[in-house]
Amino acid sequence: MKNIIFITGNEYKYVQAKEALKETDIKLIRQDIDTPEIQSTKVEDIASYSSKWASTKLNQPVVLTDAGYYFEALNGFPGPFIKYINQWFTAQDYLNLMAGKTNRRVIITQCLSYCEPGQDPVNFLGSVEGTIANYVGSIGKWKTPINQVYIPQGYDKVVGELPFEEMMKDWNSDTVWSQFVEYLKSKKR
Repeated sequence: MKNIIFITGNEYKYVQAKEALKETDIKLIRQDIDTPEIQSTKVEDIASYSSKWASTKLNQPVVLTDAGYYFEALNGFPGPFIKYINQWFTAQDYLNLMAGKTNRRVIITQCLSYCEPGQDPVNFLGSVEGTIANYVGSIGKWKTPINQVYIPQGYDKVVGELPFEEMMKDWNSDTVWSQFVEYLKSKKR
């Protein structure tokens, strides 16, 4: 059994990660620590810096995920700053930014960064697409304004209006965790 510290304060991310790794010999140990986030428009730069910092601080292998919401009509805004923008914006603020925009496409880029002490981080990238709704929907279990206006590809409702279990299943199909598992398997060979 390989113990890896998963740096997150987000219970849903932890549940998602455990589900993705249930068929492996990896034991995730959740630890909620604030890692420094450098300023960059690339989610992988931010995740790499944070995983390296955490691995050095804890002297343990760590994994963390970070994501950016890149609105095409807004030249990629807010990108990896979504966490902070969600603290300031309401769902209506997102709609106001999109007023008059015909291109409502959003690309969510996720980075899983894994780092062992004394090593460089290894990153795994994945992306999904969706759109911004024309209405403010329910917030649901997610508690963030973006989930009141973001519609994942293949759905006709905002995230907050979709069943929690369905979204967890959809997110668990994310390729970053499967890429990570394959990487660890290749290291054993």
